[in-house]
Amino acid sequence: MKDATNCSCTAICHDLNTVSKCGKQWHWFLLSSAASYFAGLLILLICRHFYSRWMRSAYDRRPTNQYVAQYESPFLTPERIDKFQHTVFDHFLSVQTGSGKCTAILYFLFNVISVTLYINQSDQPLEQCVQVLDTCNWTLYADIGLNVFFLFHFLLRLIAAPNRLKFWFQMGSIVDFCTIPPCALALILERNWLGMRFMRALRFMQMGEILMTFNSTGTSIVQLLVLMLDFVSVWLFAAGFVHLVENSGDPWKPNSARTDNFTYFDSVWLTMVTMSTVGYGDVYPTTGIGRSFMMVFIVCGLAMFATYTPYLYEFYRSRSPYAGRYERADSKKYVVVCGHITYNNVKSFLADFLHPDRGDRTSRVLFLDNKRPEPELTGLIKRYFLSVQYFEGSALNHNDLRRVQLEHSDAVILLCNKDSDDTKSEDAATILRAISVKNYCSKARLIMQLLNYKSKSFLQTIPNWDPINYRDENICISEFMYGLVAQSCLCPGFSTLMINLISTRSYIPGTNENLDWKSDYAYGCDHEIYTVMISSDFNGMTFPEAAEICYKQLNLLMIAVENFDNSGLAINPLPDQFTIRKECLGYFIASSYKDVCRARFYCALCLNEGIEIGFKPCKCRLEAAVPQLSTVPAAKKKRSNVQLIPLSEHKSPNNNETGLTRVGSVDSKSSTATDINQLRTVRHLFSQHSTKSTSVDRGTLTGAGMSSTFDPTGNYHWSPEKKFEDVDLAGYITKEYQYKPDDAEAINQRVVIKYINEKDHELNNHIVICAFGDDKTPISGLSSLIKPLRASNLPYKKLKVVLLLAEKDFLLKAWKELRHFPKIRVLCGSALDRSKLKRAFINRASMVVILSNYGKRMAYKDPFLLDKEPILACLNLPQVAGKSENSKPVEFIAELVNDSNVHFLDQDNEDEPDIELHLTMKFAQGSCITATALDTLMSEAYYNDEVMTLVRALIAGANVPEYDAEDEEHSGPLQVPANALCGSQCRVIRIKAEEPSLSEHIKGKAYKDVFVELLQKFNLLCLGLHRAIDWHEEISVEHKRFVYINPPGETKIVASDYLYVIVQTSKLQPPTEVMLNKIRDTMLRKGSTPEQPDSKLTRQNKVDTESGKQEMLPIDESSSSLAV
Repeated sequence: MKDATNCSCTAICHDLNTVSKCGKQWHWFLLSSAASYFAGLLILLICRHFYSRWMRSAYDRRPTNQYVAQYESPFLTPERIDKFQHTVFDHFLSVQTGSGKCTAILYFLFNVISVTLYINQSDQPLEQCVQVLDTCNWTLYADIGLNVFFLFHFLLRLIAAPNRLKFWFQMGSIVDFCTIPPCALALILERNWLGMRFMRALRFMQMGEILMTFNSTGTSIVQLLVLMLDFVSVWLFAAGFVHLVENSGDPWKPNSARTDNFTYFDSVWLTMVTMSTVGYGDVYPTTGIGRSFMMVFIVCGLAMFATYTPYLYEFYRSRSPYAGRYERADSKKYVVVCGHITYNNVKSFLADFLHPDRGDRTSRVLFLDNKRPEPELTGLIKRYFLSVQYFEGSALNHNDLRRVQLEHSDAVILLCNKDSDDTKSEDAATILRAISVKNYCSKARLIMQLLNYKSKSFLQTIPNWDPINYRDENICISEFMYGLVAQSCLCPGFSTLMINLISTRSYIPGTNENLDWKSDYAYGCDHEIYTVMISSDFNGMTFPEAAEICYKQLNLLMIAVENFDNSGLAINPLPDQFTIRKECLGYFIASSYKDVCRARFYCALCLNEGIEIGFKPCKCRLEAAVPQLSTVPAAKKKRSNVQLIPLSEHKSPNNNETGLTRVGSVDSKSSTATDINQLRTVRHLFSQHSTKSTSVDRGTLTGAGMSSTFDPTGNYHWSPEKKFEDVDLAGYITKEYQYKPDDAEAINQRVVIKYINEKDHELNNHIVICAFGDDKTPISGLSSLIKPLRASNLPYKKLKVVLLLAEKDFLLKAWKELRHFPKIRVLCGSALDRSKLKRAFINRASMVVILSNYGKRMAYKDPFLLDKEPILACLNLPQVAGKSENSKPVEFIAELVNDSNVHFLDQDNEDEPDIELHLTMKFAQGSCITATALDTLMSEAYYNDEVMTLVRALIAGANVPEYDAEDEEHSGPLQVPANALCGSQCRVIRIKAEEPSLSEHIKGKAYKDVFVELLQKFNLLCLGLHRAIDWHEEISVEHKRFVYINPPGETKIVASDYLYVIVQTSKLQPPTEVMLNKIRDTMLRKGSTPEQPDSKLTRQNKVDTESGKQEMLPIDESSSSLAV
């Protein structure tokens, strides 16, 4: 080694001229890299050649004995080499192991440090003399240490490479050969050359491998980071190359290097403005190599910008403003709404959920959906920006549920796609979301929508589904909507009455003064159903007494009460069957929750002294501890299978006997196969011995008579299975007339007319249901429509014949669910065919129901075309019925998908364009219904879940279980004698003001007087009027009416009015435990034992069905009110 004193250059030369005296030696550094690269390549090729020849000769010399070959095989076999390669790779290079992760992270960090050292030294000359033993030159030692690690990493990659020749030409290998040999040569020549250290920037592209160690390569932010590092690595590489050639000059031109102190930062600036095609011109290359490189780099830069710009745009476009996290700034409650979130699906829900009348009870709404909101929905969210937030995510992803802090939410609401063609698939998606929510937070309160009533059986699969403790609720759209339609067939206008009562709307006095009916209708729409704990001053009163006090003195309409002694809900109970007790919950119809609170603070003493009942406790009760208005006692826990208890099961004030237990109400979660078999046995025993005279206590069935047949739950009328041909109108003709005339078509036409005329007593005051579809159309709602029409609280003689008009394929598919209902007829055809409507005798029908086509909802892009079949069918009805003086208008109710199509139903309508559905004439009359109108049920179930029991009872006409406990295909009938109906249920009926037996109590009187008189004398609870729109004129248009809920007491009743009243109706009482014990005792005394029910025996019917007499009974034309 030369002594530093003998050398003309200093230890570290910062003067370029001094280095020039010693001579530039950069070509030796380049030669070291090229020589090591090509020498290694040559050695690699030679080794591959000799290894292949050696393996070939070893294979030829292999022994024939396999045992000997196992011990005489060559040491370097392919299997052993592969094993060694895999060992090296797994221990040092695989990111799946701990050591491999550490190696990858260290390699990336050391590359970053190497580039940082290069940038730090770039302001110094490219080549300078160094003193190796100088401890102050720490950058040299750091660079040597880094290159030692890079050499070790290169050898590991070379050993683990499956194809070493291909590995030799990879970018990482070239970078190592350009940086490692010059570092080793610097120790020999005692010179430091910055040279090509900038190539280490190309190893920044290894960022993807580093991120794989953390399993975070899927997010958009990480992908953008990898993209940016690729761009930076190419950028720094190009800047380093320009810096090198500009400061070194052209090799063929002496003294061509720049002398203006061209720094590395100038190179970075030059490459950026060139790559971005800006080109300011302040900095430019002067050497030939530099200019040639910039020409190539411009093309590559443009290609890079063109490639990366779409990725950057996609990233910024995918950066959703709804990807944040909900921060609870205050203690206000909030709900999380998931599922099918669209403008049409949440418009009605938000309007009702965030209605100003709810006051302080209003909760925030957090929408969670896996797509961005549509423009209309965005505008709706901005309208409620203080109470609504939208988050992009999925209810199936627990990370998204954590973002909205679902565990702290007050409830989770799942909305379904009501326009889906596949109801089963949509319900499956909803149930899967419910399972995900319950798995994330088992205590979350869940309120979900379902389309198909059969999907309720899957509620048992949802973990921690608990309607008792967590108040979980399911709302089946088909049951509610078609239940409303069914009740409207028996009581026209019922659908509008109930939808307005479960919807929160405001009434502004003074609006619509030019149209009296709209003002009155809006006044009725302002009323809703509320629940509140009533005052203790009502203790000991009967329901009529309490209802009269509430109506007269508090201006409240009480419709039901519920004592918290497990006696159940009582709707308009009779005076001798129910007495109000302490801690009684009242159900009221009022305009606001504040008005209902007066029933909580009712004080008879203050009222007698002339003090008006206010919204706060009076002085008489200040000393008493008054609970909060919104609280419900702990005893009031929602039951998992909410049932309405018949009034005969209520405890009488003078009777301490335990209430009867409904055998038909089975909790499917706790029931076992043994319980179901025992239930069937009990029904079989009761059906065998119910017709015999037995001396038992209260509830005993005595006497013999014609038996009524019900389904196993006792909720619906049941009949033996009938074939489709036996109920088809065309099928009767082929059986009754078997001759073959010459002119078959002409005589068959006369035969049809003759046959229908002979059977016209069936098709009188009947119900016609028109459906559209084929064998692929879902029929989930049709059974829900028939069940309320066959409810057991309707006497068999008063069941109206139901005629189904649809295509044969659709009817054959639907008949599987309808074959056990009595008095069902079918007519194959379409409601668009007027001849079929004439054959259905719609002019004599009490109601025509027109259903929407479920099979083609997703096929139309224009939402207005979704209802073309129901609209055309409705327009056909007046033409078929005729316009003679004696002909009455056909009453109908149509199901619509799009709310805006309601104006097509009435050509003479005076509705304003873009008016809300509930303010249109047809909806006010009760002639149309849409599924969106039931979105308010979700908010009703959240704010006032006790009301859902009342609504289900009035809509379904029977006790609807949460999920079916038995399979309908294997369920048998339950037969009881006709005089065994002692339980009571209530339903809403419509009575005419001119009814002869009631006209003296109604006609011409004020509504408040009629309300009190009907309640006291007939136990009829008035809900409102069905009034003609021109009621003040002498001649009224009978078919144009509106629903007037709870009109003011001064309203005069006119002759054309109808009254909506809640009336008591008889209903089947299942066998009691006392009754069953006496039946068993009687059988034991006779020497017989109870047997399992026989399918043939249980399906017997007391009435002869072969002749069709049971289903051909004449319809009772008498009024429902007179029957009561």
